[in-house]
Amino acid sequence: MRKVFLLFALFFGFITFAQAQSHSKELFTAVIKNKPADADALLTAGADANAPVEMMPGFPTTFLIMAAGSGHLEVVKALVKHKAQVDKPDSFQATALMAAAANGSLEVVAFLLANGANPRAKDKDGKDVLASAKEGGNAQVIALIEQKLKAS
Repeated sequence: MRKVFLLFALFFGFITFAQAQSHSKELFTAVIKNKPADADALLTAGADANAPVEMMPGFPTTFLIMAAGSGHLEVVKALVKHKAQVDKPDSFQATALMAAAANGSLEVVAFLLANGANPRAKDKDGKDVLASAKEGGNAQVIALIEQKLKAS
């Protein structure tokens, strides 16, 4: 009886693990291709909004950083709705706010700030959000970050 139970538990665990892996791969595609409805459906079905994503082996990032860095506002909203950690850093300690600021995505930057993103975050090299915004070159993003820094 124990053997049957153990085999059943192992089988169920394997199926759950395989399904989670499948959801992560599908979520990766939805994030990259800017498909917010697909991302929302996958997240609702159990995909982990905070699962590490290795675009390069050994250097994990997050779905939120990928979406924010691409300016995919609706995907960012879906991820945050499903509990993506707004300030979860990648392997270089960069955050989604830094990625959005570097991309010059005003709407994404504003959304992340409104949802608690840290405007004082720094990466491993000591570069902060404002420096990322300046690299992005969007004057409105720079002004928004500066305003948020003064207010906090």
